[in-house]
Amino acid sequence: MKTQHLRWSSLAPLPGAILSLLPAVTCPACLGAYAGLLSALGLGFLVQSTVLEPLLIAALLIGLASIVWSTVDHRNPWPLALTLLGDVTVVSGRYLFVSELLQWFGFPLILAAAVWNIWLRRRRPGRQPGSTAENEPVVSTTETSQ
Repeated sequence: MKTQHLRWSSLAPLPGAILSLLPAVTCPACLGAYAGLLSALGLGFLVQSTVLEPLLIAALLIGLASIVWSTVDHRNPWPLALTLLGDVTVVSGRYLFVSELLQWFGFPLILAAAVWNIWLRRRRPGRQPGSTAENEPVVSTTETSQ
Protein backbone atom coordinates (compact mmCIF):
# COMPACT_ATOMS: atom_id res chain seq x y z
CA MET A 1 0.00 0.00 0.00
CA LYS A 2 2.81 2.41 0.87
CA THR A 3 4.60 1.83 -2.46
CA GLN A 4 1.40 2.62 -4.33
CA HIS A 5 1.09 5.88 -2.35
CA LEU A 6 4.71 6.76 -3.15
CA ARG A 7 4.17 6.06 -6.84
CA TRP A 8 1.22 8.42 -7.06
CA SER A 9 2.88 11.15 -4.99
CA SER A 10 5.59 11.39 -7.65
CA LEU A 11 2.95 12.46 -10.14
CA ALA A 12 1.78 15.43 -8.04
CA PRO A 13 3.49 18.09 -10.25
CA LEU A 14 1.54 17.04 -13.34
CA PRO A 15 -1.78 18.81 -12.56
CA GLY A 16 0.06 22.10 -12.22
CA ALA A 17 1.78 21.59 -15.53
CA ILE A 18 -1.45 20.65 -17.29
CA LEU A 19 -3.40 23.51 -15.70
CA SER A 20 -0.73 25.92 -16.89
CA LEU A 21 -1.53 24.95 -20.47
CA LEU A 22 -5.28 25.37 -20.20
CA PRO A 23 -5.26 29.18 -20.37
CA ALA A 24 -2.51 29.14 -23.01
CA VAL A 25 -4.44 27.02 -25.50
CA THR A 26 -7.74 28.85 -25.32
CA CYS A 27 -8.05 29.94 -28.90
CA PRO A 28 -11.44 31.37 -29.90
CA ALA A 29 -12.28 28.21 -31.83
CA CYS A 30 -11.56 26.00 -28.79
CA LEU A 31 -13.40 28.01 -26.13
CA GLY A 32 -16.71 26.37 -26.97
CA ALA A 33 -15.18 22.91 -26.80
CA TYR A 34 -13.54 23.66 -23.44
CA ALA A 35 -16.76 25.10 -22.03
CA GLY A 36 -18.76 22.12 -23.26
CA LEU A 37 -16.30 19.55 -21.91
CA LEU A 38 -15.93 21.20 -18.51
CA SER A 39 -19.69 21.76 -18.21
CA ALA A 40 -20.37 18.13 -19.04
CA LEU A 41 -18.00 17.15 -16.23
CA GLY A 42 -19.74 19.57 -13.86
CA LEU A 43 -16.75 21.91 -13.89
CA GLY A 44 -18.10 24.76 -15.99
CA PHE A 45 -17.05 27.31 -13.37
CA LEU A 46 -13.38 26.55 -14.18
CA VAL A 47 -13.58 28.47 -17.46
CA GLN A 48 -13.41 31.76 -15.52
CA SER A 49 -9.89 33.11 -14.94
CA THR A 50 -10.77 34.12 -11.37
CA VAL A 51 -11.03 30.42 -10.58
CA LEU A 52 -8.22 29.21 -12.85
CA GLU A 53 -5.50 31.50 -11.49
CA PRO A 54 -5.59 30.39 -7.82
CA LEU A 55 -6.10 26.79 -8.96
CA LEU A 56 -2.97 27.02 -11.13
CA ILE A 57 -0.86 28.49 -8.31
CA ALA A 58 -2.16 25.88 -5.84
CA ALA A 59 -1.42 23.00 -8.23
CA LEU A 60 2.10 24.31 -8.88
CA LEU A 61 2.75 24.64 -5.14
CA ILE A 62 1.45 21.12 -4.42
CA GLY A 63 3.68 19.73 -7.15
CA LEU A 64 6.66 21.66 -5.81
CA ALA A 65 6.02 20.37 -2.28
CA SER A 66 5.89 16.82 -3.62
CA ILE A 67 9.24 17.23 -5.36
CA VAL A 68 10.76 18.74 -2.20
CA TRP A 69 9.55 15.73 -0.21
CA SER A 70 11.04 13.35 -2.77
CA THR A 71 14.32 15.28 -2.83
CA VAL A 72 14.73 14.65 0.89
CA ASP A 73 14.42 10.95 0.13
CA HIS A 74 16.63 10.51 -2.93
CA ARG A 75 18.96 13.48 -2.26
CA ASN A 76 19.27 14.57 -5.89
CA PRO A 77 18.50 18.31 -6.11
CA TRP A 78 18.24 18.49 -9.90
CA PRO A 79 14.58 17.47 -10.29
CA LEU A 80 13.74 20.12 -7.69
CA ALA A 81 15.77 22.72 -9.57
CA LEU A 82 14.07 21.76 -12.85
CA THR A 83 10.64 21.97 -11.19
CA LEU A 84 11.46 25.40 -9.76
CA LEU A 85 12.63 26.59 -13.17
CA GLY A 86 9.47 25.24 -14.80
CA ASP A 87 7.21 26.80 -12.16
CA VAL A 88 8.93 30.17 -12.41
CA THR A 89 8.74 30.00 -16.21
CA VAL A 90 5.02 29.22 -16.15
CA VAL A 91 4.18 31.89 -13.58
CA SER A 92 6.32 34.56 -15.24
CA GLY A 93 4.93 33.66 -18.66
CA ARG A 94 1.40 33.84 -17.31
CA TYR A 95 1.56 36.93 -15.11
CA LEU A 96 4.78 38.88 -15.66
CA PHE A 97 5.48 38.76 -19.40
CA VAL A 98 2.06 37.48 -20.60
CA SER A 99 3.82 35.13 -22.99
CA GLU A 100 2.25 31.90 -24.16
CA LEU A 101 5.69 30.77 -25.36
CA LEU A 102 7.08 30.89 -21.81
CA GLN A 103 4.10 28.93 -20.52
CA TRP A 104 4.64 26.30 -23.21
CA PHE A 105 8.34 26.17 -22.32
CA GLY A 106 7.62 25.70 -18.60
CA PHE A 107 5.28 22.75 -19.10
CA PRO A 108 7.90 20.28 -20.45
CA LEU A 109 10.31 21.36 -17.71
CA ILE A 110 7.81 20.39 -15.02
CA LEU A 111 6.94 17.19 -16.86
CA ALA A 112 10.63 16.24 -17.28
CA ALA A 113 11.28 16.91 -13.59
CA ALA A 114 8.34 14.68 -12.60
CA VAL A 115 9.54 11.83 -14.83
CA TRP A 116 13.12 12.23 -13.58
CA ASN A 117 11.85 12.19 -9.99
CA ILE A 118 9.90 8.98 -10.60
CA TRP A 119 12.99 7.38 -12.14
CA LEU A 120 15.13 8.35 -9.14
CA ARG A 121 12.58 6.94 -6.70
CA ARG A 122 12.32 3.64 -8.57
CA ARG A 123 16.08 3.33 -8.89
CA ARG A 124 16.46 2.90 -5.13
CA PRO A 125 13.77 0.37 -4.16
CA GLY A 126 15.49 -0.99 -1.02
CA ARG A 127 15.68 2.36 0.72
CA GLN A 128 12.83 3.39 2.98
CA PRO A 129 11.45 6.94 2.68
CA GLY A 130 12.72 9.19 5.43
CA SER A 131 15.83 7.20 6.29
CA THR A 132 18.70 9.45 7.25
CA ALA A 133 21.99 8.00 6.06
CA GLU A 134 23.16 6.85 2.66
CA ASN A 135 25.13 3.89 4.07
CA GLU A 136 23.05 2.84 7.03
CA PRO A 137 24.41 -0.15 8.97
CA VAL A 138 22.40 -3.31 8.58
CA VAL A 139 21.17 -4.50 11.96
CA SER A 140 20.23 -8.13 12.10
CA THR A 141 17.38 -9.05 14.40
CA THR A 142 18.10 -12.77 14.10
CA GLU A 143 21.35 -12.72 16.08
CA THR A 144 21.35 -14.99 19.09
CA SER A 145 22.71 -13.82 22.39
CA GLN A 146 24.95 -16.09 24.42
